[in-house]
Amino acid sequence: MSERPFDVALRDNRPFFESALRHGIAQNLITTEKLQAIAEEAPKGMVQIAKTFGSEYLRPEIELARKRIVNLVSLYLLQSAAGNLDVAAKLIRDNTFLTLSRGGSGLLKALFALPEYAMLGREEKGRVEDFLDVWSLKDKPNDYQNALQQREANALEIEAGLWFGQQLGMSKTALQEADVEAAAVVRSALLIRLFAPQIPKAKTAKAAPAALRMLNQVEFAQLLSHVRDANQATPKTKKTAKAPSTALFDHVPTEFHPLVERVQAEILKQDLPKIIHPALSLDKLVFELKDRYFLRDVELEDTADYDALVAKEWTKITKGKTDVDSLFTLFLSLSVGMPAKTSLSEKSAKSLIKKMRDQGFDANLADQWIKNFAPHEKQESLLEDWHEFIAEAPNYLLDDWDTSYSGALRFLRENCHVEAGAKGA
Repeated sequence: MSERPFDVALRDNRPFFESALRHGIAQNLITTEKLQAIAEEAPKGMVQIAKTFGSEYLRPEIELARKRIVNLVSLYLLQSAAGNLDVAAKLIRDNTFLTLSRGGSGLLKALFALPEYAMLGREEKGRVEDFLDVWSLKDKPNDYQNALQQREANALEIEAGLWFGQQLGMSKTALQEADVEAAAVVRSALLIRLFAPQIPKAKTAKAAPAALRMLNQVEFAQLLSHVRDANQATPKTKKTAKAPSTALFDHVPTEFHPLVERVQAEILKQDLPKIIHPALSLDKLVFELKDRYFLRDVELEDTADYDALVAKEWTKITKGKTDVDSLFTLFLSLSVGMPAKTSLSEKSAKSLIKKMRDQGFDANLADQWIKNFAPHEKQESLLEDWHEFIAEAPNYLLDDWDTSYSGALRFLRENCHVEAGAKGA
């Protein structure tokens, strides 16, 4: 099987301009007059380039300029002729040397204009002169080819991210201000297209996420929970669970189809096994997956809904209370082996103090409960606050001089939830 000219050209260690020039001479495509014209033009171009990137008066700068101009011409010929020496030789014959050089410079400027990263934020680029300074010295064709392929893929991903985001009610400005990865937006849109149609219509708006808007974290958790429940209801599909894709390409521009297929495969291979894994709590599942997706900000009033959804034991014990007084009361109760409560009567508070002084306490019991049941996103801050509290608490709660418990009770009233005058535990 014959090899493509472009592949052969990439393995030729000589500059492509030199290879094409030699070929053109051998095939009588390039005349002596043309060679003379190149010999007259090249020094002028070298001086211009040396002046642009340094000084036209220094020999090392002139030597670098020689390398730059040959690289620029080689790049233009290689790209325009796709590695075909006949075509490249004719381009040399029909164009001035400086025109070919400017062609290579134009290709690098176009490469610079393409996005370096597939982010929807407004990319902050450096100076094009600095880019040309570096890239005009690169003499390996693969460097340009790889960068061009990657940046064109980035541009397509950005275009797809904006399109899918707008389909789900996000404006271009909002997406750019979020400075999110384009792939995360595409992945979110495809997750909705794959699974939201399976969710039965809910009686209330909050019972299931909307299928035609970008999800927030609460709705994301709801969607994952519905997918998990559906798969657990049909055990035979657990090991080979697959998502329907009938709506995956609906109205999607053709140029995005390969990207859609790739991201769909990633969701089914990487994310779906986690989603349907019964041992992974919903809270930890959301924590592990959310950075791969783009989610709208959660409104403050929705945080309680999220806690109730992903941390049922936490919600059951805290009864939805999130103030530090109630939580410290709960953690302190756990640390002395008392029933977990978010408020104490004065009688129960005195019993807690007495038990701490008689039997001690174990702050790790509360630590472990937080790690097991608190919403994952809150655990770090909860542990930090709890540790600060428990470092100070013994000074008051274990003070043997405070035989009437007055100082200890005052500390608990200031930092925990003690119901003044309440009877019972």
